[in-house]
This record gives sequence, structure tokens and C-alpha cells, in this order.
Amino acid sequence: MHRTLRLAAAVSIALACAAAGARAQEFQPPAGAEGQPSGVVFDLFAFSTRAGLDVTSPTAWVLGNTLDVAELWSPRVRLRPSLEVSSDGGAVRLHWAGEIVYRFEPDNAPAIPYVGAGLGHMTHCPGCPMIWPTVVLGFELKLRHSFNWLIEYHALDRFGRNRFLIGLATRGPGGQ
Repeated sequence: MHRTLRLAAAVSIALACAAAGARAQEFQPPAGAEGQPSGVVFDLFAFSTRAGLDVTSPTAWVLGNTLDVAELWSPRVRLRPSLEVSSDGGAVRLHWAGEIVYRFEPDNAPAIPYVGAGLGHMTHCPGCPMIWPTVVLGFELKLRHSFNWLIEYHALDRFGRNRFLIGLATRGPGGQ
């Protein structure tokens, strides 16, 4: 047993001494690979919370959240699921949607306008279609390094419902 431990210690010391003199080869990326990866990249790129009004008669309050969960072939094209809760004093309605949003500027820009479209569904909505198109227009204004003000127009049900929202969005370090 002692002989095995001595042999293992001697081999470990020899390998440690040999590794100290060894150097790793510096990785050289292929030409053209310096930019962002192409294809779909899944990650949590942003989170936003917002509040506002549904100005469609009758006027209703709206609270909502979104997550930017994927970049689609470009850092400026994002997949964004959203959830909104609204009420006009009667039933509380939930609206969830999946939207693809194009951001005209990178995350580190002082102002980031964006536009998007998707599909959504609302609960407790008599006479509403099961799935409807959604349109989103908005912009973000830099507040701090990792927070932006958010102002957004969200159209639901073929522009049959119109929401104006203001809130905060978190952003990563950006730099794209």
C-alpha cells in the first residue's frame, strides 16, 4: 500500500513538473467568426415589466411582463413571449402572446426603437377569436447601465384593442 502511494506521488510530481513547462496553443478563430453566432441562440436577453391602459372602450388597466428568450439569426431579432393582465372593473383577463421583435439599435444604444408582430390569446373574452394577431411598436430610453425606460403601443385582435404601456426593461451589457 505504501509503495503504491509513493509511486502515485512520484508520478503526480513528475506530471506537475512537466505541465509547468508545457504551453497551450493559442486558439485562432476561423476568418469571419469574430461576429455574433448565426442561427437561433436561446438565452434570457431581457425582461420587462410595464403598466398602462387599454384605450378600447371601456377603458381598462393593464399590467404586463415580457421575456426576450431567443435571438433569431441576428442580435436584433428576438423571440418575446409576453403575459398581460387587464380589467375594466369586471372580469380579469389574461392575454398571452408570442412575438418576434426587430430592434433597430443594439442593446447599448441610448434609444432603441423596435417593431414586432405575433400571435396571442385572451381569456374571458366573449366573441373573441381563439388566436389573434398582435402588433407591437415601442422604444426604450437608457436609464442606467442595465435598465431602460420602456414606452410601448400593443395592438391586439387586428387592431380591435389598443394598449399604451410604460415600464422598465433590463438589459445585458450589450455591446453588439
